[in-house]
Amino acid sequence: MPARPVPPPPPGEAARPDMLAELMDALTEGLAVFDGGGALRQANAGFLEMNPAIAGMLSPGLSWDILLREWVLRGGLPPETGRSLGFAEARLAEGERMAAPLEFEAGERAFEIALRATAAGGLVLVQTDITERRAYEENERAADQLVRKVLESCPANIIMSRVGNGEIIYRTPAATELLGTAKRTHAHFASRGERADFVTALLPEGRVDGMAVTGIRADGTRFPCQVSARLIQYRGEEVIVSTTVDVSREVELRRRLAGQREQIFQAEKMSALGELLAGVAHELNNPLSVVVGHALMLREEEIGDEALRRVGKISDAAERCTRIVKSFLAMARQQPAQFVPVDLAETAETALDALAGSAEGIGAEVDTDIAAELPMVRGDAHQLAQVIINLVANADQAIRDSGTGGRIRLSLAPGPDGETVVLSVADDGPGIPDALRSRVFDPLFTTKPAGSGTGLGLALCHRIVTAHAGRIAAEPREGPGAEIRVHLPVTRDTETAGAQAAEPAQAARGRILVIDDEEDVADLIREILARDGFEVTVAGSGEDGLAAALAGGFALILSDLNMPGLDGRGLYERLLRDRPEMARRTGFVTGDTMSPQARGFLDGAGRPCLEKPVAPGELRRLARAMLEKGGQAT
Repeated sequence: MPARPVPPPPPGEAARPDMLAELMDALTEGLAVFDGGGALRQANAGFLEMNPAIAGMLSPGLSWDILLREWVLRGGLPPETGRSLGFAEARLAEGERMAAPLEFEAGERAFEIALRATAAGGLVLVQTDITERRAYEENERAADQLVRKVLESCPANIIMSRVGNGEIIYRTPAATELLGTAKRTHAHFASRGERADFVTALLPEGRVDGMAVTGIRADGTRFPCQVSARLIQYRGEEVIVSTTVDVSREVELRRRLAGQREQIFQAEKMSALGELLAGVAHELNNPLSVVVGHALMLREEEIGDEALRRVGKISDAAERCTRIVKSFLAMARQQPAQFVPVDLAETAETALDALAGSAEGIGAEVDTDIAAELPMVRGDAHQLAQVIINLVANADQAIRDSGTGGRIRLSLAPGPDGETVVLSVADDGPGIPDALRSRVFDPLFTTKPAGSGTGLGLALCHRIVTAHAGRIAAEPREGPGAEIRVHLPVTRDTETAGAQAAEPAQAARGRILVIDDEEDVADLIREILARDGFEVTVAGSGEDGLAAALAGGFALILSDLNMPGLDGRGLYERLLRDRPEMARRTGFVTGDTMSPQARGFLDGAGRPCLEKPVAPGELRRLARAMLEKGGQAT
């Protein structure tokens, strides 16, 4: 190192050597001062303590080059650090003011050395013990590594982002899996407005808990989620630490529970209504049987055209009343149906043919779209046909009343899961307002004008579909019209629905005993059967009927169920005890199939039963079938 001229000491310096030494020794850092010629002027106690290997040679006048050589040779300084200090001193000699700090280790301790040029042309070496700082930093790094390892193993979706621009600083793998690798959190929100609302809610108190937003998954799909966040200080700036919870399953579960609650509520309403309907239907059955029966028989008489026209009107009105009463009974009935595999395509064609041949007919054009090789569903063909009839008739009535539209589309197709058949009836009429869509299946609720509907059609459909383990709903539509969609489960059974036994060309004949306390009904049944060639005896009470039955000679006994005194149940039990062969020839024509007692008896007895109001054709088929089967009906 070239010698430099030594400037004179500043004025007064020689007068204060002790004070300067005391100040230097008071410092925690090690301090060594060299003059412009590179000779050691002074080293404080801290420097001597930090460097015991060279402490004995540290005296004023020691040159910088010798100090570095001995420091390295005696093991107090690593060779590479010594070379770096030599280079740093050379740069200071060329005019630099400060060299970058150097770190090294000596034994179990760590140090940092910095060189600074003095105004007088010399240099100052500052040595700092950084052992504790190193340990602290190591602990911090270990803690950071532990936290990172925990976060990367944790299934929580945690993201650190800047408040202003949403730039993501850190995200856990779980967050990447759910939300993707976008650079800013804006991409995680379905709209900018939701992100702005989130930040607005966060800033006042620095926290948000369970805020509901719509998120965007890594694949671009939207999903409902809840975001919780805290505002923290990180490296001198405010950042957001947030976690996102996917609640799509919970939302779906709540939707299903709401649907189940709605079904339970619907069932409760139907049960309460059933009690009312059962009473009304029972009171109407007997007089309605007389009206229907006589009106249908009058049609078979040879009468004038005008009288026949009036009889037709009476008959049509009576049949409509019959359908209403049977709708009451079907809605209120609680016993399970006996289901068999049903071809829904064939059932739909039968239902449409029945509608087309009815008195009112169908005013709208019906388009059908029935998929080929439709799987069978398990159910009651007559009830499912009633569903189709009600849906199509309801659509036709809506079109007719509104004067808009004119087409109905009926489609049948396998469900997307392959486990259901989907029946859809859509029209281009006035449609169903959104506010009323959830009420259209309520009993007695109707949007039709007064006198145009009973409010039972869709309620009956709901009841039948639910009993078939299916579901029915009014689908929302963007355009005009309405659509009712029914999902029915398919069946894998190989059995097929048995066809109705054909009416024999020469039906069996015999004596029939009719027991009914309603004189008009008993007389009607007698007349219907007598016209079909039967010999009919009528009894007006259970006691008279039992006496006649015990006397014998009857091929068939048809009894009412509810009668004063000895009722139909008591009559059957007496016959079963005293004349079991007569009990096996007994059937029931009754309007009481609703009460648990009546239902339990009929199910337990297993006897044929015809429900009032009585139609002549049904009564004749029952009698013939029972006689053909020896008292049993198909």
